[in-house]
Amino acid sequence: MPMSDIDLTRLREQNVLVVGGTGFLGSHLVRSLSRFGARVVGMSRSADPCEPAPSGVSWRRGDASDAAQVSAVFDAVRPSIVYQLTSDSRGGQELGLVSGSLQNDLIATVNVLAQASRSRVKAVVLAGSFEEPTGDAGQSIPTSPYAAAKWASSGYARMMFELYGLPITILRLTMTYGPGQKSYKVIPYTIRSLIRGETARLGGGTRAVDWVYVDDAIEGLLRAAVAPQIDAQPIDIGSGRLVTVRNCLTLLGDLLERSDLLDFGAIEDRRMEREYAAFTGLAGHRLGWKPHTDLETGLRQTIEWYQAREQI
Repeated sequence: MPMSDIDLTRLREQNVLVVGGTGFLGSHLVRSLSRFGARVVGMSRSADPCEPAPSGVSWRRGDASDAAQVSAVFDAVRPSIVYQLTSDSRGGQELGLVSGSLQNDLIATVNVLAQASRSRVKAVVLAGSFEEPTGDAGQSIPTSPYAAAKWASSGYARMMFELYGLPITILRLTMTYGPGQKSYKVIPYTIRSLIRGETARLGGGTRAVDWVYVDDAIEGLLRAAVAPQIDAQPIDIGSGRLVTVRNCLTLLGDLLERSDLLDFGAIEDRRMEREYAAFTGLAGHRLGWKPHTDLETGLRQTIEWYQAREQI
C-alpha cells in the first residue's frame, strides 16, 4: 500500500508498552496512542504522572536497566507493540555522565530489545538521535556519552533485526522541542527565563540544528508502529533544515518581546558539536511522514503552554 495510506486506526485495541512513558516524548505519545484506542501501559523509573491518566492508559514503575524488571513488565502486559524511549537524555560532555548514559540508554535499550525478541512482539520502535555519528565506524567519533550510548543502541537494534528477526524501526529524531520538555533544555530554559523577566545565560549559539516540533515527531512514532518493516535502516525524523541556536532563540525572544534578556556568550560552548539536517525522503517513502509545523508556529505554541503554567 502507498505509505501515505498508513492507517493509524490499526493501533486500536493493541497492547502497547511505552518504556519511558513519563518522559517528554513518552507523555505526548501515551496521550496520542490513547486517542487512537490503544491499550497503553507506560513504564517509568519515576512516580506515576501527576495528571490523570487518559482513557485506556495505565502505569507500571520499573527500571529498564534491570533485566528482571523488564521481563516482569512484559509478562504482565504482553505487548504487541513496544516503544523504547527511556533515556538519560542529558547531552553534556562531562565525564560524570558516562555511567548514566551507559546504564539508562544502552543497557536499558538492550534489555528491552532482548525481551521484545523473546516475546515475539509485532513491532518495536526505537527512538534514536541525530547526535549519533554516521559514516564509517572506524572514523566516527561520538561527541558525548549520550551520543555514544545512542550509537551503540542503534547498533544492537540492527544486529537483533538481522540475527533474531526482531521487527524494529529506528527513528533518528533531530532536536525535538515543544510543551512539557525538561526545564534544563535550551528552549524551555529560555522561555521560562524571559517570561519571568530574568536574563537567559546562553552559549554563543553558532551551532546549526534541525528543529522538529513534538507533535510532528509523535506522528512519526505512531506511523512507525504500523508501517511495513523492511529493514533496520535508521529513518530521520526532522525538518530537513538547519537553523542556528542563536537564530532560533532570537526568534523566541522576538515573540516574547524580550530579546534584551538573551545573553549570548555568557557560558562556554561545547566542543565537537554535531550539525545534521534530516534526510526526510526516507520517512516520506517508508512512513508517509513529513513535518507540518514550521519553527515560528512551534515556538508560539510552546510559549503559550509555558505562559499558561507560569501564571498558575
